[in-house]
Amino acid sequence: MRTEQVQAFVEVTEHGSFAAAARQLGIKRSTLSAAVHALEDSLGVALFERSGNSLQLTAVGESVLPDCYRFLTSASRIKKHCHQHLQGVENQLCIARDDALPEVFWRQLMHDLKQQFPLTAISVYLVPPQEHGQFILRQTVDIAFGLYTAEGVITNAANLAPVGMRLVASPQHPLSRLPSVNRDDLAQYTQVCLTHIQEDRLVSEALFSANYLGFTMFEVIRDAVINATGWALLPHPLVKKAIDEGRLCALNHDLALDSHYYRYVEGDNLGVVATTLLNKVAHFLGDTR
Repeated sequence: MRTEQVQAFVEVTEHGSFAAAARQLGIKRSTLSAAVHALEDSLGVALFERSGNSLQLTAVGESVLPDCYRFLTSASRIKKHCHQHLQGVENQLCIARDDALPEVFWRQLMHDLKQQFPLTAISVYLVPPQEHGQFILRQTVDIAFGLYTAEGVITNAANLAPVGMRLVASPQHPLSRLPSVNRDDLAQYTQVCLTHIQEDRLVSEALFSANYLGFTMFEVIRDAVINATGWALLPHPLVKKAIDEGRLCALNHDLALDSHYYRYVEGDNLGVVATTLLNKVAHFLGDTR
């Protein structure tokens, strides 16, 4: 039983006749008929009842048709997997990332990757950048992305693009009423800031205020600021939409705020999917500057 023989049987079944199937495929009717006859010979059964110009599936033909579809699907997947391997496309890709970039971007990116590389199994783990190095070292993930705001978090990470930081508050927050804010103004109110584990201790990156509320995720910080819990220093790509929609205010200030690089750290022998992922992330960052 050969794949082309099973394909011929399915095509004749779907088109209702040898002539119609042959026309659709652009091959001779005799070629198609020979393939179906060879399949019947190899199986030892008749798949069609032939009477003049009438063609009907036999009972056994009807019963094996679903398995023939499965057979063709499996054969196609085997060929695609082998072609994918020869092209350097990974069978599996494990990704760690933080949430400095909007969730809608990551959701669309994963959709696009699966459309482009449907046979690659992709896993995504949301984890703070401070833990990325260990995940790569233990080979838990193949590549990790993050906005590494703390110095020396991962020494072997490569830069993708700088990400501007924005001082933001809710429109209802008192700071939003000021024409410009300074360090003293910020210190009077709760700073919602990033918190991470360092040597088994929770450390908060509160730059301007001793009165802070720490979370491990940027999106949780953003939502707390929208809820007027406090103000925050957040990556521009994450807050751009909320600012445009008026749910957040970008505070005017005379402070020197450093941009942080969105960076990635990778394991060994990454292939086509990881390279495509890197390019798409870099392109997005270039568009949101």
